[in-house]
Amino acid sequence: MTETIWADLIGELDAWSAAERAATLWWRDDGAARHTPALDRLLQMRQGLDVPVALAVIPAAADSGLRDRLASESGVAVLQHGYSHKNFAGGEDRKIELDDSRPAEHVVADLAMGGQALGKFANRLPALVPPWNRIAPHLVRFLPEIGIRGLSTIGARTREVPIRGLRQNNVHIDVIDWRGKRTGTARGFLGSDFIINEVVSHLHARRTGGADAGEATGLMTHHADMDDAMFEFVTELVNRTRAHPAVVWQRASEVFSCS
Repeated sequence: MTETIWADLIGELDAWSAAERAATLWWRDDGAARHTPALDRLLQMRQGLDVPVALAVIPAAADSGLRDRLASESGVAVLQHGYSHKNFAGGEDRKIELDDSRPAEHVVADLAMGGQALGKFANRLPALVPPWNRIAPHLVRFLPEIGIRGLSTIGARTREVPIRGLRQNNVHIDVIDWRGKRTGTARGFLGSDFIINEVVSHLHARRTGGADAGEATGLMTHHADMDDAMFEFVTELVNRTRAHPAVVWQRASEVFSCS
């Protein structure tokens, strides 16, 4: 079955080539805070694949070891992953840090402080990745006021510019079954067939007008939670797509049009 679904991906990319259009993709990895063996594995894989990655870093937890490790990584952009990655949801509600239970000025102040902390990273971009991909809608309008120019959550965006001075580009493909709803194993690998089908679906929707054609198709990973199968899948996905003339793997600075 897997080779069939890979063929479906190549067929979709062939349609992009026939239309003389570039199928743009980008890669976002979330949850960095320290220099760990898992992070090293991600960075070494990225170097071997020769594609850029955007690393969402938790400002309140990020240490100098991480900053020093990333200083020479020209293919890595640092994005802001909330502030502390603390869950403020109550009970069984879906986890969220950038919530509506606290005064907006408190949440925004945390984000501003986080942006200042990440200013020490040489390859930082002024783009926000909300923890758990969730942000209370009323907070979005404050982001440009504290210097944030990019926003990335999950799922096809509804607007490229949700508010003046802010460009949104989400991710659309995850490799982890966080709650085990599909695989029966929490944090298990979603599987090649399912993930590639998601890639094809978003690319097809972009090409045929069912989704914003200008939104680069985003791959989301979490290096600290990945097993061998996930790393191997990402390697194969990038290698197969890079070999196709229609595909362009974009830097985060291109995705958000900021530097």
